[in-house]
Amino acid sequence: MSATERRRLAAECHAAAHEVFAAVNRNVGSELLSLDMPMGQFKAMATVTMFGSQPVGELGRRLGISEPAASLLVDKLEERGLVARVRDQEDRRRILVTATAAGNELAARLRQGREEQVDQWFAALTDEELSSLVLGFRGLLRVVQQARDAAETGPDDPVGATAEERPEAVQRG
Repeated sequence: MSATERRRLAAECHAAAHEVFAAVNRNVGSELLSLDMPMGQFKAMATVTMFGSQPVGELGRRLGISEPAASLLVDKLEERGLVARVRDQEDRRRILVTATAAGNELAARLRQGREEQVDQWFAALTDEELSSLVLGFRGLLRVVQQARDAAETGPDDPVGATAEERPEAVQRG
């Protein structure tokens, strides 16, 4: 395949992915709009339900905000009953932000609507389309994982080397 054809296909994939993600967002948009929750609180709640219990500082880093700002978001979510601050059982000095049953229920409700819609779309694909989509997603996940591995190991590692192939002196973890 020529470089021009490859660029054209990549652009077509990008445009199609954008349209699919936009369609998913439109279908769950009414549920999100009915939340009556500021975006910052929603992002904080989504982060806690997605990544699990975490210190306020870690939540702030994931959201790209200061620890005091993250703490204020947690205060608001606690008032709504969506998260709670709990003592870390492994390190009693640490306090973790944890989703409550109500927070997990809300996240599950939002996820369910999106997943049902996507399942309907997958069911409407031909066998060949579905197989090709799986193959494409697996390839994309492979590239994503390679990028993550490279970010974790740094520039000193051999390009494309797996953790098992790296010299012990260079391995990090």
